Amino acid sequence: MNVWHRLAEQFCQPTGFAGRFVGFLFRMNREGVDRTISLLEIQPTDHVLEIGFGSGHGIASAAKLASQGWVAGVDFSSTMLRQATRRNAGAIAACRVELKVGDANTLPYPDNRFNRVFATNVVYFWKDPVATLREIRRVTKPGGRLALYIVSKADMAKFKVTQTGVYRLYTGDELATLLTRAGFRQPRVLTNAERHRTGICAIAEK
Repeated sequence: MNVWHRLAEQFCQPTGFAGRFVGFLFRMNREGVDRTISLLEIQPTDHVLEIGFGSGHGIASAAKLASQGWVAGVDFSSTMLRQATRRNAGAIAACRVELKVGDANTLPYPDNRFNRVFATNVVYFWKDPVATLREIRRVTKPGGRLALYIVSKADMAKFKVTQTGVYRLYTGDELATLLTRAGFRQPRVLTNAERHRTGICAIAEK
């Protein structure tokens, strides 16, 4: 296994000292996270779920908007859980935020739990994206909104770390097709020029 494959696995599931460093690098994603949250139009009483919360920036931003609601996060990295817990310690203590280690394929929540769900830069790592999206749809309330953010396929394909077989890259149209196959309604794709790359956000409703 070469260094690029090991790095790709760390981006997928950060662990140990290297994982903590990867968590630091995740700050490069903040522009995309902030854009995604703005498109969700989170209301004060909403229940919000983030899948793959990383170091917890998105959780903190969502919690500020859902000031009278509740925010949950699931990530299968215990290293990221520790980082995100530190960042959101006050909101967790106030029972306004809950963070768990878990898998997007088997979300630890009942049906129709969340008004808003989002995931940034994690779709690449889903082995069966349609099955995962169906599980996300299960926990989304009728009329609830899902937002998926990725970096454009053309930009991501330039990096050796994405050529290792760990990543599966998508165009905006491919994301929209996955959402339709999973049963989400009215998928639409928005692109945004960012520093050195193009961000793509696919949005749909249950």
